[in-house]
Amino acid sequence: MASMTRRGALEANGGDGTLLEWVARFGTERACEEELLRRMYPGGFRCPACGHGRCAPVRGRARKWQCTRCSRQFSVTAGTCMRGTKLPLTKWFLAVYLVTHSKRGVSAMELARQIGVSEGAAGYVLLRLRGAMARSESVQAA
Repeated sequence: MASMTRRGALEANGGDGTLLEWVARFGTERACEEELLRRMYPGGFRCPACGHGRCAPVRGRARKWQCTRCSRQFSVTAGTCMRGTKLPLTKWFLAVYLVTHSKRGVSAMELARQIGVSEGAAGYVLLRLRGAMARSESVQAA
């Protein structure tokens, strides 16, 4: 799956868009989930168990989707830097925008103010995002 690097973030938005365009595109949990799903299956969803091509969100389970034929469930955040967190995807996507569009970098304190979380949570988000960007750059360099 493609990481959310600056280039990936720009491609996801269709270019170097503004913050308002980014929020309009990824302002809901569903929009963020669909973007992650699109990146997880670039050629379209195919169930690994039965090969069926359709999936739907599981009611009452955030970030969980399932195959409409065999009901195999999966998380759209599996294999991403967002796995296992309870922070809303809208805040993750906003953090991706702020980190990738900052000329001089973003501190945990500044990110905490911008996305409305504690400084500790913002530090955790930054740690995960920077790790994903470093892994992506090392893969591209190889």
